[in-house]
Amino acid sequence: MSIDKVIESLPGMSAKNREKLKFNAEAMRDNGKEGQAENAERVLQALIDVAAEEKQARYDDLSAMSMAERVHDVFITSPATATEAKAITALIDNPGKTASELTAICGWKTQSWQTYFGNMCKKREAVLWPDNETDSMTASKMIGLLVDENEEASGLVMKPDVEEIFRKMGHGTKRRRSKTARAAA
Repeated sequence: MSIDKVIESLPGMSAKNREKLKFNAEAMRDNGKEGQAENAERVLQALIDVAAEEKQARYDDLSAMSMAERVHDVFITSPATATEAKAITALIDNPGKTASELTAICGWKTQSWQTYFGNMCKKREAVLWPDNETDSMTASKMIGLLVDENEEASGLVMKPDVEEIFRKMGHGTKRRRSKTARAAA
């Protein structure tokens, strides 16, 4: 297969095949004859270019999505662990509670809810916060992508659109109160 055809096939190539191709191209660049080394360099540069184009396309797609859509996308491909599900459910079922109260509800110790929830978000940062190369967030700050602080109660509440997605995914054990019932409370 000609080098041009190899380069043309890169967008549809699996990650595993791209890794093999990269390994072989690096070997050819380092040990091949002059023409082979030049072709290997072309392949290596094309691999870099295709990866950058795909990354930009994914960033563009994610930037056009709402946070709820990103949550849905990332938690479908990377479902919550049992601990993460416990942290999500604790907040959904107990809006307005502090991180300390949520920790106690989960049966954990010393601000564990905040740690587990923040780490859950950080683990999915590439989707939840796709601009992380230029503006990375700490795990504790990432909580704010999905959670609001309830200033009246000094507690935390899941953002409504995010809560709806999590509920559709089976998180939360209590039925959602209607807006009328919440206003009366």
